[in-house]
Amino acid sequence: MMRTFYILKLCAIFIFLSVLHYGQEDKKISAKIESNIVENQINLKAVVSNNTAIYKELNYLLVSIKKGNSGNLSNNQQAGKFSINPGEVKTLSEINISFEKKDALKAFLYVRDEESQKLVAKDSLELNTDLFKKKVSKAEEDVVFELKGLAIDETKSKVGKDFYDLFYIQYSQLPDKSNSAITISELPVRGTSGQINIEIDDKIVYSFITNPSEDYLKEQLANTFKYIKEFNAKKNLIKNEFIY
Repeated sequence: MMRTFYILKLCAIFIFLSVLHYGQEDKKISAKIESNIVENQINLKAVVSNNTAIYKELNYLLVSIKKGNSGNLSNNQQAGKFSINPGEVKTLSEINISFEKKDALKAFLYVRDEESQKLVAKDSLELNTDLFKKKVSKAEEDVVFELKGLAIDETKSKVGKDFYDLFYIQYSQLPDKSNSAITISELPVRGTSGQINIEIDDKIVYSFITNPSEDYLKEQLANTFKYIKEFNAKKNLIKNEFIY
């Protein structure tokens, strides 16, 4: 009886340690955009925490896009390499932006492994984003042009984020990227599935229903790049027709 009790006690300890270890591994690197609005200015901080027991060398990209009440777009980007010790919380950079009540703001923080370039953490912040849905003017398009090569993650589910990671790894290696930011968003549909939309210049160039199958996601990835290429080709053709 005592032997059985001792074995059960050992099993309970091992299960507890396994769960504890899994919880620690699951946390890993975390990223957070901290915001503070004082009067007519917003302060954004890119903060990263290393919840592992390993020294890390990483790089980050912090992007903010503001749409003013007059309709003008402005953006700010900060990026760089950094190292972080086990258990350390580090503020990487700060952005101060003038911000009125009727302004809209989107901010994105991406953290990648310096060696593999694998995405290890990300965060986003949105304020009054319904104002972004209004049709942009030619002047705004000129500002968006400065965001060449930017891929924005607005997915919600694990499947959506897995697809975004697959897309970004391949897209970041292309020598010729889209002149406009590409947004990958996700909408809920009936049941447990979602709909992934690939948008350029506020136009949906391709969409598909989510499926966790890796082969399916790779197939959709190939379709995504096909339709992005076709969209950019048509856009360039139309643009050239107005050059005399």
